[in-house]
Amino acid sequence: MLVRQVIARTDLLKEFKIKKLRSMLVMLTLFPTPFKEIYYVPTHEERKASTMESPELVLTKAIRMFLSTDNFYYSCRTAEEHWAIKWQPIGEIHVVNTEISRTIDLKNRITKNEMKANPRAKRISKIISLYGNKIIFHKVKSIADAKFKRTPYGAYALRSQIKKDKKRFRERETEDE
Repeated sequence: MLVRQVIARTDLLKEFKIKKLRSMLVMLTLFPTPFKEIYYVPTHEERKASTMESPELVLTKAIRMFLSTDNFYYSCRTAEEHWAIKWQPIGEIHVVNTEISRTIDLKNRITKNEMKANPRAKRISKIISLYGNKIIFHKVKSIADAKFKRTPYGAYALRSQIKKDKKRFRERETEDE
């Protein structure tokens, strides 16, 4: 198993027995991602600190595995934060894709884990919070005409595309702007 990789449970079961896999999950040898049965293999230092060197890159790899495609890009507020158009992070990740339209509320998972007494749940809460508070998937027929730039951390919409997407998806501005 290579460190800094995102891996699905099905691939892990090919390599490890179910008992070993369960113990790896309990000991947090594998970090959870926002998606069920998709995990991140941290380095030893990341494991000790319960953090990730690059949560954006991990999230991009996890989304690629979750959607089973590379047809997606980050837009709206997420792209604005990446390109430093907006400086105040709000914890929402907007993903424009061709597969699904859904919202994953991570804040709820974070809160539930924080309320538990055991230290493992608190570590999981800290790890999940690195991804943000909410992941919003916006489904479109095609991203062929979209204007975005691919970076090592994912594909991010350009300024003109951000404006179109905000209008199309009716993203509400927050009061602090």
